[in-house]
Amino acid sequence: MDDKLLNLILDEPFLLDRGVTFTRRLRIARNIKKYPFPHQMSEKQAERLVEEVIDTVSSFIDDNCLISHMVETDRLIRSLMVERHIISPEFAEDGFGKTLIWLPSCGLRILVNEEDHLRICFYKQRDNSSGDWDLLDIFDNRLSERIEYAFDREFGFLTSCPTNLGTALRISSIAFLPALKMTGRINRIFDTVFRLGFIIRGFYGEGSPSIANFYQIASGNALGKTEDEICENFEAVMFAIEQQETESLSDVNVASIKRKIKIFMDRVFGNASGISFEQAISGIAMLLFGKKLGIIQMEESSLRRLVYKIMPVSLQIEAGAHLKEEDQKMARTRMLQKELGRVYV
Repeated sequence: MDDKLLNLILDEPFLLDRGVTFTRRLRIARNIKKYPFPHQMSEKQAERLVEEVIDTVSSFIDDNCLISHMVETDRLIRSLMVERHIISPEFAEDGFGKTLIWLPSCGLRILVNEEDHLRICFYKQRDNSSGDWDLLDIFDNRLSERIEYAFDREFGFLTSCPTNLGTALRISSIAFLPALKMTGRINRIFDTVFRLGFIIRGFYGEGSPSIANFYQIASGNALGKTEDEICENFEAVMFAIEQQETESLSDVNVASIKRKIKIFMDRVFGNASGISFEQAISGIAMLLFGKKLGIIQMEESSLRRLVYKIMPVSLQIEAGAHLKEEDQKMARTRMLQKELGRVYV
């Protein structure tokens, strides 16, 4: 595999270094007027669409496009892309025409022949979602000058899923909310967020569970809203959630968190049987929470990156080999020992 492409994957996700928000992603859904929707396309049509999109993007972007055709991509690499929130599990499955186009200097990815013909994502985050949208909008406008989108005057951009109609813009973030969970306030907050039209999901999106108090929060239906309104509403909701998380910190049992951190650190440095992914991510979440409470001394950015480094596929990529579960546990333990040797409680 191209080393540059592998490095791009391993650099993902682009992590924010403050607040409750780990990641933020903006994506738009677009379909091309002259082609049937993806679920109705033939293999020949799907392949022709891929060629047209690559040629069109290459004609106006001064960037070396990196192309990943899923059928030609190793399954472990596909799984790594899923693990790093780059593609969905469905997109990783075999199927004709599924292609990922990377535009590194623009901070853009295009998933071709996903649920829609194009899912265009901006992944190098700026200070706020409005700034991200400005850059995504520039690219979208240039592409639309060369490819005619499926568009309706009343309903906006036509998409495979009705919830994406309108601007077809969705914003999502991974948020870390341990204080709200531990104080029992999270359901009340999420009920309010849901009533405002937002979507609460697990760590890997729709149908996935929450892991170690990480949640995915996404904007809802786009129909009838402008892109600026979607950005402003999303920022307002995330700001309110962060305020609630901060206010809940004063009700957390700090002594209990210290005990959990000690138990985890003892397991890391005194366990000969290895550490599972579930044990590791729960322990790292405790360390992140301890950092927020002022219990431990370690760079938060390192802990945030460690969340992804200890994941099953990432470990195997690091090792350069397929690892059985028991071997993964031992490799994970060695990594944690290396990374957490400078933690001071």
